[in-house]
Amino acid sequence: MASDLNWTKAAEEQEKLSNMVSGVRIRDGTSQQPGSSANGLISKSDKEDESISVAENSLLQKILRTKLIETSSDLEIQRKDPKSPLYSVKSFEALNLRPELLKGVYAMGFNAPSKIQETALPTLMANPPQNMIAQSQSGTGKTAAFVLAMLSRIDPSQNYPQALCLSPTYELALQTGDVAQKMAQFCPEIRVRYAVKGERISRGEKIDEQVVIGTPGKVIDWVMKFKCFDTQKIKVFILDEADVMIAMQGHQDQSVRIHKQLPQDCQMMLFSATYDQDVMDFAEAIIKNPVTIRLRRDEESLDNIKQYYVECRDQDSKYQAIANIYGALSIGQAIIFCH
Repeated sequence: MASDLNWTKAAEEQEKLSNMVSGVRIRDGTSQQPGSSANGLISKSDKEDESISVAENSLLQKILRTKLIETSSDLEIQRKDPKSPLYSVKSFEALNLRPELLKGVYAMGFNAPSKIQETALPTLMANPPQNMIAQSQSGTGKTAAFVLAMLSRIDPSQNYPQALCLSPTYELALQTGDVAQKMAQFCPEIRVRYAVKGERISRGEKIDEQVVIGTPGKVIDWVMKFKCFDTQKIKVFILDEADVMIAMQGHQDQSVRIHKQLPQDCQMMLFSATYDQDVMDFAEAIIKNPVTIRLRRDEESLDNIKQYYVECRDQDSKYQAIANIYGALSIGQAIIFCH
């Protein structure tokens, strides 16, 4: 019992220290930062200089959310015919996947479909193919959902592009491609080609990979300038991170131009973290007769994760701040962002 009481006291002391550190500001009263006032407050212009782009924020959220956020989501589903049946699945076996794809899903650590996967996958994999617009935050399993649907449409015996996925940035394209390659690891005949910066192609060269993942500008070059694959043979077209896409200059127009090159019966999927009017207008302009999934999402930070920030003047102050925090707290795991 004594040990239990000691543990309780230690936990209370730990929480007191946490509360003390949560409001930390490191300042030097004798010096003043450029753009700051004499009382040490950071000016508005400094805050604006520290802002990150929409694309960088999207990538950061994609990396962090699965580890730091618990997501509970209610789905709001809209479709052209409200009387048509909706299906959901509670296991990946219920999707009747090729054994090699199912093996890849389990090898990635997916034991059961997430909320959006169990609702979206039966629709995405239905025959005839159905178009979809989905609002989905990072960390909900949406990338795995559309990649699995995309791979299930591929005919491995045909060596030409059959699926085209657009991402707004190089980094996001590589992340999507990594998911596709891991999921198809037991399907060696299915191959992925990246249409991103640094990837070169010769005029007249024909792509024989079945999946093309890239950024709008590079894909436009490959399709319009180099004519390295026939867009009329594309079965599945995916626009990922649509809200980021329309926030980046030129990407929206490029995406529309690519869309116009695709066949009428191509299955279209659009995913976006937000669903404001700009995204709605963009989605409705290119996705015809879609099933629309919107998420009413309630995010809760995990109780056992504490988040702090410390404003520092220079590199030495940053080091001292980290030393102070580690000296005051017992830290098992931490993420430190240096700007």
